[in-house]
Amino acid sequence: MTDSPLRGSGNSVGIPYLTTPTPTSTSDARARVIVFAVWLVMFVVGLVYVVRYAWVNPYVDEWDFVPVLFGEQRVGPWLWELHNEHRFPLPRLLYLGLFRVTGDLRAGCLVSFLGMSLLAAGLVALARRVRGRSALADAFFPLTLMHTGQGENLYMGYQMCFMLVAVLSGGLLAVIVRTGEHDRFRRGLQAIALSWLLLTCGAAGLAYGLAGAAWVLLLAGLGNMRPWQRACLALLAAVAPVYVWIYFQGFARPAHHPPSAGVWESIRIGLEAQSMAFGPAATGVWPDVGVVVFVGGIVVVMQLLVALWRHRNDTPRPAGLLLFVGAAAAVAFGIGWGRSGFQFDMGFAWRYGWLVAPALWAAYFTWVLIGGRVATSGPVAMMLVALAVAPVNSVSGFLDAERKVKPFEDAWEADVRAGLPPDEIVRRHFPDHGAGTVRRIAEAMQLMRKHRYAYYESLGEEAR
Repeated sequence: MTDSPLRGSGNSVGIPYLTTPTPTSTSDARARVIVFAVWLVMFVVGLVYVVRYAWVNPYVDEWDFVPVLFGEQRVGPWLWELHNEHRFPLPRLLYLGLFRVTGDLRAGCLVSFLGMSLLAAGLVALARRVRGRSALADAFFPLTLMHTGQGENLYMGYQMCFMLVAVLSGGLLAVIVRTGEHDRFRRGLQAIALSWLLLTCGAAGLAYGLAGAAWVLLLAGLGNMRPWQRACLALLAAVAPVYVWIYFQGFARPAHHPPSAGVWESIRIGLEAQSMAFGPAATGVWPDVGVVVFVGGIVVVMQLLVALWRHRNDTPRPAGLLLFVGAAAAVAFGIGWGRSGFQFDMGFAWRYGWLVAPALWAAYFTWVLIGGRVATSGPVAMMLVALAVAPVNSVSGFLDAERKVKPFEDAWEADVRAGLPPDEIVRRHFPDHGAGTVRRIAEAMQLMRKHRYAYYESLGEEAR
């Protein structure tokens, strides 16, 4: 049995002391090999998916970005302008930079998948470091983060905005769980840097960024620090609320979004979104999965509150995990509040999987740090669920892409290469769109022909 950090081990690097013989090197090596094999299989399959299905053309909202991508619109205002409820200065800067370097919208898809793959590997390494050994349960991370059921996030380059939230929040979680008694100032600086970056990644980033800043303030009031270190952390953390105030200047709810349907419907849609952390397979076991997620969240919060009360000498870690769980809950509820007014279950959108995944990581590391039976049974249960739904998630991703994405892309390319005029192509493929949308996309296509993007030199002249 381990002496967990949440039980006051006093371990400054956040690794439990082992009071029983450590596992043999053979068992540790075997677990590492198996987990790496899972990661490698998921990586190869995901890479094939991205190479085959990533959109050459702009996808949905990306049509609005064509003028700035090709230098026909000023970059500065675009970086800060609202996109639905979000301001995405950092993701947009990365998105634009990648396109300017590569000239290919698919570059963002590849970077997103590589980012999530590295995140999965990093969380596996973090679990091993915190636990002191490898475990087969750590396959949970690649199984949930790298499957092709994340289709929307893998064939649209702009979804880097969600990838960055996941990667940066994973980094913040790593800082929290590795914080010891004598490195709190250094960890505070790391956390505030990650929090600032998160703030620039839309509404979900605001939730995690504010949680990180609040945790840094907690660190400033605890631990062995000089007065100037406390003041430094407090001042740096104070940037977060100032940024949030600036963020909401000129903020307006999207005109095309209906009003929220209220708290209870928002909770339901939020639970749908949170269930997407397990992939599209979760829709087949709704509402059972929603009940499990809700109850599991309450259990984790209660466990952290107990740890916080019993082991006040190790306050930063349980308090940080509580703040992290609170941010994750705010993200899920925010999705529900913003999408509950629509007439269908928008919480089941596949793209939300990356945004809500941090809640599962918080539960995983809470159980590892608490120690005892739950340190084994909790992560193993999560891994077994992820393993059970992995085939459904992967097959769902490929079926969706083969039935919808690839045929649409091929038909669109064929029409462009045939020299059809842009407005005719748009009306043919988007028959339900209004005249304004048709004109917007047609103008973007003309810019793509002007700048010789992909096969657009073959595009015909606009109909007169």
